[in-house]
Parts: sequence; structure tokens; C-alpha cells
Amino acid sequence: MREEESGPQNRELYALLHISPEASDEEIRKAYRQWAQIYHPDKYQAAEMKEIATENFQRICEAYEILSDENKRQIYDIYGMEGVNSGLELGTKLNKAEEIKEELEKLRRQKELQKVAAHLRPSGSILANLSLPQFLEGDGIMKGMAMASEVQSQMSKHNAVAIGGNLAVNGNAGGGAASVVFRHQMSSVSSIEFMGSMGLRALLGVQTTRHISTHSTATMGLAMSLRDGSVNLSNTWTRQLSDTAHGNIQLSLGPESSIAVGWQKKEQKRSASGEIKIGTGSFGATAHYTHRFSTKSHGRIAGRIGSTALELELGGGRKISEFSTVRMLYTVGIQGIFWKFELHRGGQKLIVPVLLSRQLNPFFATGAFVIPTSLYFVLKRFVVKPFYLKREKQKASENMEKTLGQLHEGVKKSGIMGFCDPCPGEPKQLYVEYTFDGNNFEVIVDDLDELLIPQDSHRI
Repeated sequence: MREEESGPQNRELYALLHISPEASDEEIRKAYRQWAQIYHPDKYQAAEMKEIATENFQRICEAYEILSDENKRQIYDIYGMEGVNSGLELGTKLNKAEEIKEELEKLRRQKELQKVAAHLRPSGSILANLSLPQFLEGDGIMKGMAMASEVQSQMSKHNAVAIGGNLAVNGNAGGGAASVVFRHQMSSVSSIEFMGSMGLRALLGVQTTRHISTHSTATMGLAMSLRDGSVNLSNTWTRQLSDTAHGNIQLSLGPESSIAVGWQKKEQKRSASGEIKIGTGSFGATAHYTHRFSTKSHGRIAGRIGSTALELELGGGRKISEFSTVRMLYTVGIQGIFWKFELHRGGQKLIVPVLLSRQLNPFFATGAFVIPTSLYFVLKRFVVKPFYLKREKQKASENMEKTLGQLHEGVKKSGIMGFCDPCPGEPKQLYVEYTFDGNNFEVIVDDLDELLIPQDSHRI
């Protein structure tokens, strides 16, 4: 049965020891002793012969390490060296061929998914506008909804394509658009993009980017509307001001000509940005500041002022998992008073703005900020924080269980991976020195005794 599973490609280690794939454990040990004595480097004086003997001796030791362990031998017989080097949890956790095969297939699927993810990067957002005043007037709470999605694919080293689309509904009106962008890297310092869009914004365009120097980049774009034939020309210059900050100037010429000056700074604990934009028929300025209280939580303040906007935004967010972040923001402006809830997971976003009032009543605005904020801190203190502490404790316990190493009684320590037996057949002990949680440990155990680490009794 072992021969049927292995096939000719998985017999190299057996050939090194000159044994059959059906060889018993005793036959493997006997062959190892024989060939280890023949190729032991200490038996040769000439440098060339010593080098050849050392290489052969290492190969024989590797073959013995794998074939003398039942689980490693099963993996090798089924999948060859690919299975042995695949990162399976060897030992008592996988002691059946079916379990080994299932775990290896799982690792293969993970690698395939990672390979696909490296070439396909999907992103999207869902926006659901809710209105409390509209609901109280009996017209339903849903004010409007919008969805956008995009998939980027790296076709080759120099070529990439992005396909996207969006839909929007507001009251009884709605529409959508579809777009495609093709990007070509012409050289290490320049690239070009061709774009096309159909729907609400039907246009064709081209954009080229070039690194002028180590700290400067210039971008020039040309777009033509397919609806009215109007042309828009844009130029952007970006300059690296420091290791953490850069500034940009953008000039746009067309039906809505404008000039904008912006600045961004991002550090480990804080980030900030600002922009001033002046157009032929409008002007505006925006600024934001984000402070990271820890690796999991942050606070944010932002403001917008101009001919069509006057808003102040306060809020913060918290990372709830490795890929997910939740944000809660409070906005007050000429459009009314809003609470905004956001969920970010990977490249996906769910945004729910809730209009609380169309009027800028100072008492209502204060209450809309103070009451939910107080409720948030109460929930954080008595519900969220205990939940996270419990979950972190559970994760720590699970990690401890995964970290525990065990060699059962009766299992030969001299057969574990990385152990080359210098004295086959002689009594031996295993000395283990390890580090755990910043502390040093050491232990000596007999060849057939049970070993479980970490243990406080092993602490140095």
C-alpha cells in the first residue's frame, strides 16, 4: 500500500539508504548505521574526499530523520519532500494519513487563495442614507442609497486593469455608471493610464505620471465628456516635504476650472491633512486631524467650509479584529445634524449616515452629541471592554495551547526532526533549551520519557 501511494517520485530517500519503501524501522536503523559509518567525515583526510563525504553524510542523516519518524514518513510517502517542507504540524497532532492529507490540502488552498488575492484586489462601499425627520413625517426612514464596487487585476509585471461600477438612488431619482481603467508602467519612473466611463459620467480620458526627481512627481490628465464634448485638462505636482509629509498643487482647466493646494502628514501616533480649493464659481477648505490612542482606537476631528459646505465632524473608531474597524462620527453643519456609522473590513466599507435634524438648534445639537457619547463610554466601560478582555484572555489561552510542545512517553526523542544520532544503539538523553514569554528555560529528558513544555520547573 505504501508503494502505491508514494509512486516513483517519492523513493529518493529510500534509495539513499539502499532500502525498500516497505522497509521496517529496524531495517531503516540498520541501513543508517551502515552508511553513516561509511560516509562519516572524520574517516577522510583529503579535503576533496572530506567535502564529498560530508555532503553524503548530511543527506543520509536527513533521510534517517524523515524515515525514522512515522508521521514524517507517511507525509513523504504520500506527497514527497513538498509535504515534508509544507509546514504541517508534525507529531501527535496529525497521526493519521487522512489527517495529514486534509491538512496539506488546506495549506495548498490557502496558498492558492493568497496567489489569487495578490492579482485580484476587490474593493467596494455601500452607503445608506437614513433620515429621522423624514421618518417622523411618515415618508419612511430611507432617504437614499448608493453602491460602488471595483476590482483591480495585475495582468503582468507592467500592466494592470481596474473595472468598477456604481449605482445611486435618491428619492425617486437614480442612476449608475461603469468604468474601466488600463494602466501601463512604461519605465521605473513613468506610467500611463487610459480610462473610459459610461452612464451618468460618460467620458474618455488619458493620464500620465512621471517621477521628476526623488522627491517630486508630476501627473497630467486629459478627459473628454461624451455627453457635451467638453474637455478637461488637469495637472498635479506632488512634493515630498519630509519623511512623513508631502504637499501637492492641482490645476484644472475646463468647464469648472480650479486650483487646489493640499498638504498631508502621517506619523505613527497622528495624521493630519488640509486643502484649499478655489474655482471659477466656488471655493472651499477642508482639514482633518486623527490621533491614535493605541493600535486599536483613534479619535478624529474634521472641518469643511466653503460656498456650499459648512461642517464640523467629531468622532473616533476602534479596530475590532485584524481586518475590521468600526467608526462613529458626529457631524453638524448647514445640511443638518448627523450621526454616521462606518464599518471597514478589508477593502469593503459600509457607511450609514443618519440625519437627526435639519435645523441647527444648539440645544438639540448639544444633546445629540453628549447623550450618545456618554452612552458610548458607558457601553465601552461595562460591556465592550469586559468583552475584549475576555476574548483576549481566551486567545492567550488558545495560543498557549498551540505553543505547548509535547513528546509522549515511549516516543524516541532521537527520531525528531533535526536530530542526528551520533551513537546509534547507545543510551541517550535530550537536552532542550528554549525561550518563552521573555524567560529562558532548560530541561534534560531521557530518550523515551514524556516531555511537555513550557513548564515553570524548567525556568532557569
